[in-house]
Order: sequence, then structure tokens, then C-alpha cells
Amino acid sequence: MKKIAFSISCLLLFLVQSQAQELPFSSTKNKKAEFYFGEALKAYQAMDEVIAKRNIEKAIQYDPLFIDAKMLLAEINRTSGEINVALSLYTEVVQINPEFPLSYYYLALIAFQQKNYETAINHADTYLKLSDFYRKKEEVTKIKASAIFAKNAVLSPVRFNPVNLGPQINTAENEYFPGITADDNTLIFTRLTDGNNEDFFISKKNNNNWLLAQNIGEPINTERNEGTVSLSSDGQYIFYTACNKQGGFGSCDIYLSRLDGDAWTNPTNLGYPVNSSSWESQPSVSFDGKTVYFSSSRPGGFGKSDIWSTTYKNGKWAVPVNLGPEINTSGDEQSPFIAKDDETLYFNSDGHPGMGRVDLFVAKKSNGRWSNALNLGYPINTDLDETCIVIASNGVDAYMAREGSDSYGGLDLYSFEMPVKIRPIKTGYISGTSYDAVSFKKLGAKLELIELSSGKTIVESYSNKLTGKFLLNLLGNKNYALNVSAPGYLFYSENFSLANQTSTEPLNLDVALQPIASGAKVVLNNIFFDTDAYVVKNESEIELEKLIQFLNLNPLVKIEIGGHTDNTGDPAKNKILSTNRAKSVYDYLLSKQVLANRISFKGYAEQQPIADNKTMDGRQKNRRTEFKIMP
Repeated sequence: MKKIAFSISCLLLFLVQSQAQELPFSSTKNKKAEFYFGEALKAYQAMDEVIAKRNIEKAIQYDPLFIDAKMLLAEINRTSGEINVALSLYTEVVQINPEFPLSYYYLALIAFQQKNYETAINHADTYLKLSDFYRKKEEVTKIKASAIFAKNAVLSPVRFNPVNLGPQINTAENEYFPGITADDNTLIFTRLTDGNNEDFFISKKNNNNWLLAQNIGEPINTERNEGTVSLSSDGQYIFYTACNKQGGFGSCDIYLSRLDGDAWTNPTNLGYPVNSSSWESQPSVSFDGKTVYFSSSRPGGFGKSDIWSTTYKNGKWAVPVNLGPEINTSGDEQSPFIAKDDETLYFNSDGHPGMGRVDLFVAKKSNGRWSNALNLGYPINTDLDETCIVIASNGVDAYMAREGSDSYGGLDLYSFEMPVKIRPIKTGYISGTSYDAVSFKKLGAKLELIELSSGKTIVESYSNKLTGKFLLNLLGNKNYALNVSAPGYLFYSENFSLANQTSTEPLNLDVALQPIASGAKVVLNNIFFDTDAYVVKNESEIELEKLIQFLNLNPLVKIEIGGHTDNTGDPAKNKILSTNRAKSVYDYLLSKQVLANRISFKGYAEQQPIADNKTMDGRQKNRRTEFKIMP
């Protein structure tokens, strides 16, 4: 009722302004018609629609050409769902005065809603030609643009074959706002229970089938509403929306919770400047956990709600940045999802041209700038509201909420294959388990994924302290170093060369950490030399600094740097080469103020192989630098 009243007040304001600007307009000179029209307005202000309509009809009986009354009656019928009655009345207004522009706005709007796109375009053009009154120009221009888009989209549909996720996920309630891990094996989503309470539910895959979703429980779910969730790539933490919580900044705020073993920690409000007295909601975290995209109605945007981003720097969240006019409009932009490639953003909008109401869009980031928003197309988008979508790390598998013919009730979660044109770049991931190499106990270890060319830490995370499981995203066209460490253990290093690959298939890596003990060894996989050379390459500094950090944290430890080769070539030359390489590392440590009485070096040539020298892969593993704990 409030929405209808607001619409009527806007209509009346337009009529008054139209008269003031001397547009072609027909009021009435019939006193009885004026009287009943006035009574109709009083009844409508009192929320009595029946009496209002009865008085308007009497006014029209006294003056059949009374445009004010016909427009008001048409709008009451339109906003209450009597579309055909409204359409007839707007058409009558056009017949009374073909130069009255407002009627063409509503005719265009109804034609678009009824999927009569060519008619909508024609009515919009008529309005724009007739009127110097620009109150509705932006809306009419959008109707025309949407009608042109929808007309073409229906003629060129995208491939779309949605598959219901089934009764393990979907129920007679509404399920929506999914979040998924990089390995596509953990799903968290929102379910509307008891008609008005939003809670999170979680499901995991077993043999590629979803298990029965379970309520995520306290402390995440409460008696209040918990809305959209963004699950980190490894599933170890979530950003989510909660509303009206004690200590909150606004009606809805963004919170963070981490998985501590098998229990979620008490949620932490992200605080100022992310949350404000305005509405903040629908977070989406980037693959590295450093940037959160979200929707907010805060001042300084382009419309009602805009999409913003904030980045974690120097231990705090930065002042949010609006994503700009390529993304945001005068309408609502919500439900952002940043793909794992860190450059493809999906979101919903009612401000960009589309199929009607709320559609899904995509934009690409290049050199820090976003492209113009692209509609995902029909029939992914329809004349209903399409509100949320997430994409797996493979760039192909997509998940969205929709009403389908096979729905279990209301909104259900569906999966489908994303059309090629609107896919993000495929990304890979490393998954594995960290554990004690002696006792095999699972360990909660720190993981650092570092880009070798820049020395920048791309991802810093921790394996689960109970299961030891970890998962890290890998972007293509980069070379990475991976360091894994835990207090009381030697660190582990590995490298991944993706310099000439756009992506990688999933990798599994189980990490056995050696307890600090005499004789324990670690291969330094990220120390590099040119062939037959012993000068340490610049890319090695990351690993060397990690070794220095280890020595600083363990001041009583003494180590020997060992150089090793395979069994090819002259043994004497191999001995010299392995010794020189070990000494190069030794010299670097001395240059960084490591005490000489804590380090030594030795070249072992081919004497201590760790793999078969008969294979190329084995020989590569034998050509290594390592350190050993000395007594």
C-alpha cells in the first residue's frame, strides 16, 4: 500500500508540474467532477482504495475527458496488479490528448513488462519526441534501452541448462546466496526458515554428490537474520551479513568468522570504515583474502545502493572505494561476486538495461579499471529477479538461485555451465595436508604463497589445526614459491612454474614437517642457479630470507648448507660445483649478519641422491641445495 501511495504522489506531482509548464493538458471545468476527484484523493490518502476508485469513476462519469482522473485511476489499477485495466485507461488518455507525454511513459512501461518490446520502444520514442519535460527522461531512456536489449537477447539466447542441486540442498523453503570453496567441495548458502528467519546451511561433497545440508549453528546463526555469505577459497573463514546485532554500526553490517578446528569463532564486526550507519551487505572476498567487495547504501555513490571494495593493508581495512559508473547506476547494484581470477566481477542490477527488474551482469578489470557491465543474457536473465551467482575456480561451473519448473519450493539453488563468452579465467589450486613427519599428527601450519618475480606474498593462510588440510588458489602466468612452517619444525619449501600457462589442473601436496632435531634435513627448493653456475639467482632471496627468519626464531640451532648434484658429468667438477653452490648460500647468510659459528657448508656432489638418477625428474630432484640441523 505504501508503494502505491508513493506512486500516486509522484503522479500527482507530475500533473501539477505539467500544468505549471503549460504542457498539453486537460483538466476539468465540471464542478461535480472536481468534487468527486477531491473525495477520491482524500479516500486514497486514508488508504481506502475501494472508496477512492468509486469516487474517481463518478468523476469520470461527469467528465469523460477528465485526464487527471483517468491517470490516477490507471495508476491505482497498475500498482494493484490490474494491468489490463490500466492499459485501457492510458490508451484512453492518448485518444483524448495524443500529445500528453506521461501516458506514453506508462504505456512503454507496461508494454515492456508484457514483453511487447517493439511496442515499448515506439511508446518510449513518442515520449522522448513529445516532451521537453525531462522528469521521466532517464526512466524512459532505460525502458527503451532494455526493450532493445531484450528484443535482441530473446532472438539470440545463450546456452543455459540449469540443474537443480537436489533435495540434499533444496527444500520447500527458499535457498539462495551460495558460497563455495575453490575445490568445489564445500557449499554454504542462506535458507529462509519459518517464513522470516535467514540462517546459513553447509554441505560437503562425497563422491561428487552433495551431502544433506546442515544448519551451521552458533555462533554464526542467531535468532536474528544472517544473510549473504562469502566463503574463502580454502573454506577456513567466512565474511557474511548480519542485521540488527548488538554493537552494530548500521541496520546490517559485515562480519568475519574463522574455522578453529571444527568450530567457528565468535564473529568479528569489520568495523569502521567498512561498516557505517548505512546498510552494508553481501560481501565477496577475493581469492587471496585481501579484498572484500560489498554492496552499500552509504553516501557518495551513484544510486540507491552501489558496489564498493576495501583492501586489507597494514593490519586494517582501508577506506572503501566505489567501483565507479561502469558498474554502478542510479538504481541498485548488489550481490557482487569476484571470481577466483581476481579480475572478473559478477553482480546484480536494476539500473543497467536488461530483461526486466533485476538482472545479472559481469565486468572485467584491466589495469585497475573496470569494463562496462555486460548482461549475462537470456535465458540466464528473465523478466523475474535474478539476484546472485557464484563461479567455481574452473571458470565453468556456476551456481545461482532461481525458480524452476523442478523447484522444491520457492527459490532453489541450481548449477549450470557458464557460457564461454562470460566465463572468468580458469584458475588452479593446491590442496593438501600438513603433518608431523615423525608422529604423523596433523598440524596447523602457516602457508605463504609468494610470486617469485616480485617477491610479493600473494596468499597467507593456515591449515586447519585438527585436519591439517589446506587449499591455495593458483593464478596462471606466474612462478610461485610455497613456504610451509610451524613452531618447533623445520620449514618446507616448494615451487610451481606457471609462467607459460594460463591455469593449472588441481595439485595435491602433502607436507611432512620435520621436528627440529639433530640430523633433520630440509631441501631448499626455491634456491636457484644457472646451469653449471654457482651464483645465487635473485629469485632465491625469498627462500634465503625464510632461512634467516628460521635461524632468528631458533637462536640455538646450528646448520650445515649442503650442495648436491646428479651423477652426470665429471665427478670432480660436480664436487667443486656442489661445494661452490653451498658456499654461495653460506656467504649470503654471513652477509646478513648470521653468525659464522652457527653455519657451515659442504659439497656432496652425487654422493647422497634422494631420487633415481635414471630419470630426468629424478636427476632434477638430486640437483638440490639443502640444510641439515647440526649437533
